[in-house]
Amino acid sequence: MRKVAWIAAALALLGAAWFLLRPAAVKVDFARVARGPIRATVEEEGRTRVVDRYLVSMPVAGRVRRIGLKEGASVGEGEVVAEIDPLELKGRVAETEAKIDAIRHRKEGVQTKLPKEEERERARILEAQATEALDVAKRELEASRASLVKAQKDLQRTKAALETGTGSSEDVDSAVAEEVRAREEVRACEVRVQIRELEIRATKLDTEILEARLKDYEWEEKDYAAQIAALDASLATLKDDFSRTRISSPVTGTVLNVFLESEQVVQAGTSLLEVGDLRQLEVEADFLSEDAAHMRAGMPAEIFGRALGDRVIPGKVRRIHPSAFMKISSLGVEQQRVTVVVGFGPGEVPLGDRFRVEVRVVLDERADVLLVPEGALFRALGDWHAFAVEGGRARERKVETGLRDGRRREVLSGLREGETVVLHPESIDDGTKVEALPGAPPLE
Repeated sequence: MRKVAWIAAALALLGAAWFLLRPAAVKVDFARVARGPIRATVEEEGRTRVVDRYLVSMPVAGRVRRIGLKEGASVGEGEVVAEIDPLELKGRVAETEAKIDAIRHRKEGVQTKLPKEEERERARILEAQATEALDVAKRELEASRASLVKAQKDLQRTKAALETGTGSSEDVDSAVAEEVRAREEVRACEVRVQIRELEIRATKLDTEILEARLKDYEWEEKDYAAQIAALDASLATLKDDFSRTRISSPVTGTVLNVFLESEQVVQAGTSLLEVGDLRQLEVEADFLSEDAAHMRAGMPAEIFGRALGDRVIPGKVRRIHPSAFMKISSLGVEQQRVTVVVGFGPGEVPLGDRFRVEVRVVLDERADVLLVPEGALFRALGDWHAFAVEGGRARERKVETGLRDGRRREVLSGLREGETVVLHPESIDDGTKVEALPGAPPLE
């Protein structure tokens, strides 16, 4: 009996020691794995802007009169919003028209100096007559030369007859006289040929002079015509500029900005004011490039923020810019950003241009999936893990996840519906005994 008592006492002592030395349960927060909807979203700050902005600028250089419109004023399409003093342009139009009239009169005066067709025809006839007279003179020269040859032969024969006694001295004298007459006739014909040649040259020169005068006057006329054409083009430009001295609004909308108010001389292209339709707004926001890479045009979005109070306006992604840019964050970190344009849904938008808002783009959403809080997950060996509670102890599980919304993640494998998981398991190991924090519902 004493031995049994000693054994009982030793066992009791050992039990007491185990109870006192056993590790205490770690008090932690718990959460349940449950089913529900989830949306994967990204948010960024953005600014509203008018879809179509119209910059009204100076069409021509000149003195613009004072603009009476103020920011926020409503204007209709075609309504005059600014005016250019037309006096200078009006004077330039009148001056150019006067120059055109003067040159046109000069051009018409050229016609009076042109050679008449009768003069040109007479010159052609005289040239033809001189050519014909030259031909006649040449033929007469040939005939006179033939007569001279005959007279020279007759003279030789009469001289020979006189020497033989068959002729007389009177025959010789008559033959000498005939030979002299024939020689003089040849000389006279040669002179007539030279005169006819000079007459042809004179008539040709007259014709050439007339043709040269005609060409000179034609060139002068063409020069005047070219001057008139250049001035006509200048006049058309001036008249077009004159017609644009009253500058009108291209659309019905609201004056967004007035860049010039006081009257002053400005150059063409100077911005005067900006007009847009505040009923057509969109939001421009710069998202991280890794988030923008998952976006597509047509994705649903939500627009909210302090400017809208509690109101959340639905919208859609309209376009994603194709190029990213570098931007320094408020913490000094370089980030690759992509501009994303989100359009408002139907209905009136109580905002103006360049208002600050928040934009939430829904990348994906599912109605009924298994969900676990983000705080229950941690990374280990490149995978997500969580501690599930089994029999009061934390058991490490490898978890495969899907969509996330910033608070919860979709569970694809590793956990079951209704299981309890440890939240923020910083000091928990596999097998650690856990219990709920005071005030938390007990584990089932």
